[in-house]
Amino acid sequence: MKKKLLALACAIGTSPALALSINFTGYENNAFFGVEQIEILNLAAWQYESRITNDITLDVSLSTVSLPGNTLATGGANWQWNIGEDITVGNITGGSIEFNTGNSNFYNYDLYSITVHELGHVLGIVNGFAPWNNLLTDDGAWFTGEYSVSVYGGLVPVTVDGAHWDNIRWDSEINPSMFPSFRPGEVRTLSALDLAALADMGWQVSNIPEPETWAMLLVGLGIVGMAAKRRRWAT
Repeated sequence: MKKKLLALACAIGTSPALALSINFTGYENNAFFGVEQIEILNLAAWQYESRITNDITLDVSLSTVSLPGNTLATGGANWQWNIGEDITVGNITGGSIEFNTGNSNFYNYDLYSITVHELGHVLGIVNGFAPWNNLLTDDGAWFTGEYSVSVYGGLVPVTVDGAHWDNIRWDSEINPSMFPSFRPGEVRTLSALDLAALADMGWQVSNIPEPETWAMLLVGLGIVGMAAKRRRWAT
């Protein structure tokens, strides 16, 4: 799928060669995924493609579901390995994201932010994936990855589901993508901490910045300004 991001790329200068490629599949006959939605999805994918240098192509299947409650979307990785082999990020061949369009309130939330979050799960921030679980301690309450501890300033609190940063026990001004919930109209993107966790799991992440530097980069990208204009988007 062609990415229409030339203007955005020019705005931030030269970026590293894109080695990771995320291809969305399965959406073609689903009316939910219009031209605008696909461009937003591609922008979310580009946040990972522009920072991860593993030479891997991930096929991510998209679909819509009707789920009870307040779930906005669900996402996860597919990985394959042979018995006896170590599980690494190289075992991830793709994943899936399901958007809960059965909840009418879904359209009050930012599609870009939700997609960035679910792609984090696709890349392995999910309970059951060994490179992530191996860095949890105290029955999964804390993440111990070296890069993450450096960015956060200590062990990073994790939710009881073992797949999100715990915003209840949070002690930082960092506002990461991988908090478990969103507020209506809220815009979040990849933070230095989210990238640090991916690096801790074994992804090759280019130049993990300090939180202050990352915040300045977001201002330069203008993501917040763009997403604020998309508070509601047509199906």
